[in-house]
Amino acid sequence: MVSDNSAKEELKRAIDIVELIGRYVELRKVGRNYVGRCPFHGDNDPSFNVNREKQSFHCFGCKKGGDVFSFWMDYHGTTFPEAMRDLAEKYGIPYTPSFYSPEEKKKSRARRSLFRINEISAKYFEHTLEDPKKGAPGKTYLDRRKIPPDSRAAYRLGFAADEWDGLLKQLKKAGVDTGLAVDAGVIVRGNGGKLYDRFRGRVIFPLLDQRNQVVGFGGRVLDASVPKYLNTPETPVFHKSDFLYGLPAAAPGIRNSGRVIVVEGYMDCIALQCHGLSEVVATLGTSLSKSHIRKLKGYGSEVFLVFDADEAGKKAAVRSLPLFLNEGVSARVVVLEAGYDPDSYVNAFGLDAFTEHIEHAPGLFDFFIEQQAETGDGSVEQNVRILEAVLPLLSSIENDMQRALYVQRISQHIDVTEQVLWDELEKRPDGRGRQNTVTRRWISPAGGTIEKRFDALHILNLLVHHPETIETLKSYNCTCLIEDAAVRDILVAIFQLYGEEEQCSFDFLHDRLESEEARRHLREAYFEGSRFTGDEVDLALAEIETKIENRRLAESLAGAGHDLEALNRVLELKRLRDTAAGRPPATVQS
Repeated sequence: MVSDNSAKEELKRAIDIVELIGRYVELRKVGRNYVGRCPFHGDNDPSFNVNREKQSFHCFGCKKGGDVFSFWMDYHGTTFPEAMRDLAEKYGIPYTPSFYSPEEKKKSRARRSLFRINEISAKYFEHTLEDPKKGAPGKTYLDRRKIPPDSRAAYRLGFAADEWDGLLKQLKKAGVDTGLAVDAGVIVRGNGGKLYDRFRGRVIFPLLDQRNQVVGFGGRVLDASVPKYLNTPETPVFHKSDFLYGLPAAAPGIRNSGRVIVVEGYMDCIALQCHGLSEVVATLGTSLSKSHIRKLKGYGSEVFLVFDADEAGKKAAVRSLPLFLNEGVSARVVVLEAGYDPDSYVNAFGLDAFTEHIEHAPGLFDFFIEQQAETGDGSVEQNVRILEAVLPLLSSIENDMQRALYVQRISQHIDVTEQVLWDELEKRPDGRGRQNTVTRRWISPAGGTIEKRFDALHILNLLVHHPETIETLKSYNCTCLIEDAAVRDILVAIFQLYGEEEQCSFDFLHDRLESEEARRHLREAYFEGSRFTGDEVDLALAEIETKIENRRLAESLAGAGHDLEALNRVLELKRLRDTAAGRPPATVQS
């Protein structure tokens, strides 16, 4: 076994960060970096960069970045000890956890316990389904729904017998703390403290995360009981609004086809997979969330929504439109004939008929407009109703250019001038009119400090991409020009390391910096590339030297005060330096 530090370094050497992140984010090579849409924020224009040489990632939009461990923790919501364990197991690097904070240990231990309880429960449900007597009702149901044994095994389907304490007994036998079983959501503590199984008389659908760990369960009744579906409550490892059922199995198909089919329920997802449509996931009956879409856009470029054909299903599709627009993801709507869901439809008419609906699915925005106009007569009153419905949608679009394009399309559709639409948008309390400041904020994110940071970031760029300048800039004591404390910390670290060894690696320097702002500046400097050509490097050094001398001259003049003799000595010294360097006399700036 090896220590945390040596295991961490060995893992960094073993892991190709582009390959690892590429499993969750669609990347394409641009120069020396790989670029994609950030999974951590709404990213219309790809701003998420991954660099194989530096084994690092950075988003220029939300500023998240770091190494493979940072990505794993942020993407999967794990602790550092869990990230180390997950990646060590994945890449076959043995190690023994050593020093972690008490809080990290407690959180990691609690999550491990929940995963263990869920795994024990999943195996119990699987074994119950295979039991000739107890599992018979579940088998009959799955046979009727045409789910073959291989699909049952692939999705780890199970059955909870109609017993109050079947699972409870199994967990006690395994030495599980019943309080933790309650925390995991598989056991319920009733009135008076009595414990009993949450799932009884239900077909069980284990919920597997992207690491194929059981995070929770869904259960479906076999009769008319309510609720029809019952899910694990929210736990530290399961969040219903973030979860997509079937994603681990669907991921390869999504990558191959570039599209993802989103349905509402477990059976819809499994039925379509059984018929050969592999790129299918389900939302557990909840509305699509930002988290859902951010996960999906890392796998495919187009999403097809297959909701029920009733009004509730159509409204659910329309509600997701602003989310897709703001995340920059193309979405289409598949509407089946009334009375059918994906499961019943594909079993009745076959996969080809279902695929035909996919091929002719309208865009989500066009579907929205059609829904508003389908019962109207083209009258002024109808156009007013459409306008009232569409203004909140336009107002919710965060990207200025995108909003302008949709204003243009709506203007053409309902025969209203664009100016009227912009005027109405500006009247809304939450509206974003033509003069929205989002773009201005993006262009100048530092606000009033942008001029202050200009020289600092140029000097940092020189040091990072032209290490031959380190010794010269160190001799200039150029840190006197840096007002940004985070950038100054980077320069100090570079100069200190240069004194110890001529080359300092990105990893070593990044880990040495204490503040996240300093690490962010360093990542951005590396990822943006050099700002200077070969000739410009020398010019930049000369300009920096001049700035430093002018600054010192100004300080000397300020210190001399009204002492004319001291002033003359300072000015004469400056003249001699300029003459020796072949430069015209510098203008002293107060």
